[in-house]
Amino acid sequence: VKCALLFPLLLLAAQGLADNTFEERLRDSIWSLIQNPEKANISTFPEELNALKPFARHLNLKEPKKVPGQVKDLLCNACIIGIEAIVDLFLLGYDITNIEQVALIVCDLFNIEDHDVCDGAIHNYAPQLEYILTNRRITGQHACAIVLGNGCGDSESVNSWTVEMPSDPKPDVVLPQPPAEGSPTMKILQISDVHLDLSYTIGSNAGCDLPNCCMNVTGDADKPENAAQYWGDYRCDLPAWTFRHVAKHIKETHGDIDYIIITGDYPAHDVWIQSRQNNLAHTKTVVDTVNEYFAGTPIYPSMGNHESFPCNSYPTSNVDGNENPAWLYNQLAEYFSQWLPEEQLEMFRVDGFYSIELSPELKIIGVNSNMCLTYNFFLLLEWQDPGTELAWLVQELLASELKGQKVHLLSHIPPGNDDCLGSWGREFSKIINRFEGTVMAQFYGHTHNDEFMVFYDSEDKDRAVNFGFVAPSVTTYTNLNPAYRMYTVDGGYEGASYRVLESETYIFNMAEANSAGEATEPEWYKLYTATQDLGMENLFPQSWDKLVRDMATDETLYNKFYNYYNQDVPQLLRTKYDIICSLVTTSNLDRSKCEEILGPAP
Repeated sequence: VKCALLFPLLLLAAQGLADNTFEERLRDSIWSLIQNPEKANISTFPEELNALKPFARHLNLKEPKKVPGQVKDLLCNACIIGIEAIVDLFLLGYDITNIEQVALIVCDLFNIEDHDVCDGAIHNYAPQLEYILTNRRITGQHACAIVLGNGCGDSESVNSWTVEMPSDPKPDVVLPQPPAEGSPTMKILQISDVHLDLSYTIGSNAGCDLPNCCMNVTGDADKPENAAQYWGDYRCDLPAWTFRHVAKHIKETHGDIDYIIITGDYPAHDVWIQSRQNNLAHTKTVVDTVNEYFAGTPIYPSMGNHESFPCNSYPTSNVDGNENPAWLYNQLAEYFSQWLPEEQLEMFRVDGFYSIELSPELKIIGVNSNMCLTYNFFLLLEWQDPGTELAWLVQELLASELKGQKVHLLSHIPPGNDDCLGSWGREFSKIINRFEGTVMAQFYGHTHNDEFMVFYDSEDKDRAVNFGFVAPSVTTYTNLNPAYRMYTVDGGYEGASYRVLESETYIFNMAEANSAGEATEPEWYKLYTATQDLGMENLFPQSWDKLVRDMATDETLYNKFYNYYNQDVPQLLRTKYDIICSLVTTSNLDRSKCEEILGPAP
């Protein structure tokens, strides 16, 4: 969920056609706002802004509408002009508070968010904007290519970098085979996107028009159907007691688990009232709850985009001063001290990624995918393999390959997502392709939906080489039932493949749980088993490719998958084309597989 507000608010001040006349009017508007903020009104801005109004509320994030191509082009042109105007003002000596003031006026006049939300978000992000403007001469062409993507700005320059691959030749491809009948297996649990809300208040307004509701700041409900219920609400993040119930249920239902994956995002979506202390408290509550119910079980985390403050802000350790990320990684390392040995914590404290050998046969690698997040504005300082994470990943995988060791990758943001820098996703996909015989499983979260993605060979485009699970969220935000995922893995014996053999998703119906009341625990049920309910022979890469191609033409199969995708809650927010396309996209720079399977985008 893209929660960063400052840049889009500033950009909206500059929506319009990229011609000299508009540029002059835009600069005059910004100058007028700085000089006479008390005289600001809607006529201060160029009339071309009207094209953006249908998409302005909540920055089109809470209930997204399909943005027409011409509006995207307009936004791109305006972005470039707006960023250049902001940089010029800063270089002329205007204080960051002047720019904050302009953004707040724009937010109020165009009703992007309520005043307090605008004020809080802008105030939270302004210091990092000041740091970035002070330490690098950014351009609108580069900034908009990163933040907006879709070919905007100088996309070629931003995406021109590569990661060096090893000179060691790729081993011969060995096609996956099912294990011998009766072979030992491992049981793995994945929990993702908990988004705990420590301020969740029963009876508060769940139908508010804020980015997040059901909080102690959203007031009392105006009518009974808008009152936040005990177990949670489809419009809000999760109460702490509901997450405790989730952990308790998993422990009682599934018994011994070989290891647990937690793929990030612990705090709620109340980004305008957050702080470092607030976000750390949410993380600690999740960690303490997991430790209470799963003491002694190996647990491996990866970083979500919400752990930091402000949300999405992940500078590398090269950034100094107050923006250095040590405050976050050092504290999280303390929380994770029951999960990771000191050697791995030392790695983690640098830039939030690490590796650990579970055995001579299996290694876990925790990837910090925030290094690709386009709403991580620190990419404006360092967008070419930030923190040299991908170069490090190559060396980790090469070391495992040389030892015959298999690897499970844990991450958060799927590399093909729109909010992952296209070149990062492209280079990551090359790495997966090169090490297809080493990487046996990938686990992601972030989207809150139940999905997957298929990686294809760079030479034989029809051959699926790998795939990644994208787990459903524990949080209900928005309009989803709480969920978790159990995997059966071939492992625990010499010669095991460590491939995932089965995937099962469990949920409970939030509406029914609330109807039963707080005295009755929610009734969990298995939503689906991948092989049985999706008609898959196995969970090898080619079977996922076949599933995608079958869904493209089989409406019954697609509708079944779409129900699982939304955790058994009917929704119509995304088109079939967009959903299936995301399943075969591992870099947003290349959607050729979508066109091959589905035809041209509508």
